[in-house]
Amino acid sequence: MEYYRGLLQQAVRIEAFRRAVHHAVGSEDRVLEVGTGLGTYAFFAADAGANQVWAVEGHPVVHVAEAIARLNGYEGRVEFVRGWIPDVHLPDRATVLVFEDFPPRLLEEKVYRLFGQLQASFLEPGARVVPARASMFLAPLATYRVVERIGETDDTAYGIDWTPSRDYLVNKPQHVSMPADSLAAEPVKVSELEFAAPPETWLPGGRGTFRSDSDVMVSGLAYWFDLDLGASEHLSNAPGANPASWGQLLLPLDPPLRVPAGRQIRAEVRPDPLADGAPGLLRWSAAAAGRRASGHEFLSQPASFADLCGRSPDTVPRLSQGGRLQAEVLRLTDGTRAIDEIAEEIRRHRPDLSKVAAQCLVVGTLSGKLESRSLQEVWQSGG
Repeated sequence: MEYYRGLLQQAVRIEAFRRAVHHAVGSEDRVLEVGTGLGTYAFFAADAGANQVWAVEGHPVVHVAEAIARLNGYEGRVEFVRGWIPDVHLPDRATVLVFEDFPPRLLEEKVYRLFGQLQASFLEPGARVVPARASMFLAPLATYRVVERIGETDDTAYGIDWTPSRDYLVNKPQHVSMPADSLAAEPVKVSELEFAAPPETWLPGGRGTFRSDSDVMVSGLAYWFDLDLGASEHLSNAPGANPASWGQLLLPLDPPLRVPAGRQIRAEVRPDPLADGAPGLLRWSAAAAGRRASGHEFLSQPASFADLCGRSPDTVPRLSQGGRLQAEVLRLTDGTRAIDEIAEEIRRHRPDLSKVAAQCLVVGTLSGKLESRSLQEVWQSGG
C-alpha cells in the first residue's frame, strides 16, 4: 500500500492524466482502465461522465479501490474486475482505453502483447487511447555515478580476477533517475509510436547523430520516452524531469568513448524482435573519433546453453517432481474438496511430506488463482 499511496504524490503525472481523460471521455463512452491500482483514472473517467467504466487489476489492491469507490460515491459507476488481461471477461468492448503502466523502456514483450490482446478482444475498432502516442529519445551520457559504480568493485580483489562477472554488468540496461546535466549532447527523437495503431507497426528504438561542444567522456546512452496524452497534454520522463516513477534507461558503454569537442557521436539502440514481432532484448552502440563501443542485453544474463534450449518452442517439456505435484493440486481443486482434503490426497503420492508441508504446497499453488472477496469485507461482515 505504501507503493500505491506513493503514486498519489506524483501530482504532475496524475493531473495531466486527469485533464486528458476528461478531454477524451464523453457520455457515450465505455472506458477500460487496465492496471487501475487504487482506481484513480477510473474515477476520473466516471467524473467525465462515461457511460460505463471497467477498472481491471490483477493485484488484490483492487479491493481497496472498491472500498474507496464506496466511500466516495463511485459505487455503481465504476465496475472493478480482478484479473489479468486476457483472462478477464467484459460484457462489451471499450471505446476508450487508459493505460500508463509502462516500463522505463516504454515497450517490452509483455506490454506489446497486452496491447495486441486488448485490440483483439477488448477495444472497439478505432478506440481512443490515453496516452495517444509516445516518442522515444536517445542521448549520449557523460561520466555519471551510476556508470561509475560498475567499476567500484576491484576486479583483482583477493588475488582473483573477477572480470568475467563485470562483463555481465556492462551489458545490463540500468533503470535510473538521471540529472539533466548528465547528458553529453542534445537528445534526438529516434521513433514515435501510435497506441491506437496495431502493435505490429510499432518500431521502438532508432539511431541519432550528436555533437558535443566540449571534450567529453561518453560512458553510456540515455534512453527515455515522452507521452502525448492528447488535448495538448504531455508527460516527459527525460533526465531531470521525473514526473512519474518511470525514470530513464541507462545503457552502459565499456570502455567509455573519449570524444574531442566538435566531433560527431553516432549512436543507436534497438530491441531484437521476437517471433511475433514483440520487442525483445536491447542492443546498443556508439561510435566517435574512430572508436566504437556496444552492448547487448543478452550478454547480461548468466545462462547455459541448456537454459536457452528450455525456452525453445521445439523443446519437449517435462515437469519436475514439484511441477507434477502442483499439477495434481490443480487437478484436485474441483470445487468440492477442502484444502486439507487436497493436502491429504497429495500425501498419498508423497508420504514423506508432513501434513503442514502438504497444506502449504496446496495454498502456494492456488495463490492468486481463487475467486475471493477482500479480507476487509469478510472481517467487516463478521465472517
